[in-house]
Amino acid sequence: MQTISIKSGSKEVVLPLLESALERERNILRNSIETIQEKTCTLAKKLSVDVKELMQGKVPHNEKNEAELIELEGELEILQRLKREMTELEKLEICK
Repeated sequence: MQTISIKSGSKEVVLPLLESALERERNILRNSIETIQEKTCTLAKKLSVDVKELMQGKVPHNEKNEAELIELEGELEILQRLKREMTELEKLEICK
């Protein structure tokens, strides 16, 4: 694990600010993940698509569903990225 140092003349002020910023970011990510999960579930259900099969390239695209399948694939990629970011964020530790 890498260490990042921040120098400040006022630890009492900076430390709560950092903790608050990290908590805000966690909340933003949680809300974003929840919103995108709901959206992907709704889209997958509407298209009668299994998400795992879609991500493996096993779902055929046609003129009727092409745009929505591309949208779903994009949302799923964003969801994966946000989950990776959340995992990393939750590993962060502020050393006092």
